[in-house]
Amino acid sequence: MAQTEVEICNLALDKLGQCADIGNINNPTTENEKVCARWYTDTLEYLLRRYVWNFAITRKSIPRDKLATPEFDFTDAYKLPSDFVRLLAINGREDLNALQYDLAGGYILLNSNGADSLKLKYISRVTDVKKFDSGFKHLLVCYLAANMAYRFTQKQTVMERLYKEIELEEAKIVSIDGQEKPPIRIQRSKYGRARRRTGYSQSEFRPVVWAKDEEKEGE
Repeated sequence: MAQTEVEICNLALDKLGQCADIGNINNPTTENEKVCARWYTDTLEYLLRRYVWNFAITRKSIPRDKLATPEFDFTDAYKLPSDFVRLLAINGREDLNALQYDLAGGYILLNSNGADSLKLKYISRVTDVKKFDSGFKHLLVCYLAANMAYRFTQKQTVMERLYKEIELEEAKIVSIDGQEKPPIRIQRSKYGRARRRTGYSQSEFRPVVWAKDEEKEGE
């Protein structure tokens, strides 16, 4: 299996029938290298953000930026990590739709009573191919090939074949990755759940186990 960005790109080129392998996408010189360099980073980040991949989950405490106090709506600002791709949890809370916060200008804004730090769980921008899950590598190759297909082949049928392969493989790969997570246990009143209309887990393919409904709310 591929161990470098270049190897990922060459596998994508194989799917497109390109005979000329590339050797560098950081300082591209050939046409194939330039096209791969153009698409690789955006495709990688798109796929990282698309699902909650185990290998990319990161936990970090981030400090409050005292010089970036919001003018209104929120009282505190915390600078997002440079490798931030997608938010999963704040201070252990994964039910993000129940929290009041905003992501703006590279910060997470909220009312935290001036807390010095915030515990963040997020998907990070993993760039080391050796850290990728094998299924993720396969999907990255497919998505990269699909994105470059028309540029290299000008054939709609090639693009359709690649998207069909993605459709068939993606659900299986994501499901396998999700099976390695324990269920999330959420304690929530049936009355509160009715008000919110539905339960929600940030991890799309992670199972949610609801605790027993409270007999009465507020007692």
